Amino acid sequence: MKKALIILIVLFGVFLAIGCAGEEERAPNETRAPEQTVTPAEAVTPTGEEETEIQTVTEMKEYTLEELAEYDGRNGKTYVAYQGQVYDVSNSDLWENGTHKGTHNAGKNLTEEMDDAPHGPEELKDYPVVGTLRE
Repeated sequence: MKKALIILIVLFGVFLAIGCAGEEERAPNETRAPEQTVTPAEAVTPTGEEETEIQTVTEMKEYTLEELAEYDGRNGKTYVAYQGQVYDVSNSDLWENGTHKGTHNAGKNLTEEMDDAPHGPEELKDYPVVGTLRE
């Protein structure tokens, strides 16, 4: 009986060590996702009643068209706007010197120009949202 107890304790220690191996420590609210604001959302409680929950993770910068124009690729940052969201495309090889394929310029709202593009707006999902556009 004593031998079985010792074996169980040793096995428990091994499983505990294996389960914890490779996990890196993180600060309580650390994630790898881009910073974004969580807007009010309707939630349904278990009783069926609706309640509104407001959570602000980080305030996103709100850009005017004039401010957005400053991020045309000449100052090291390349931003574009689409449907009210401002995207940082600075690290993209497709936006060299603030121009995309010679037809679209950074620092602008591309919502209307996207209709003429050979691809859809899904291409922007790979870039971080850095703010919203105020027109």
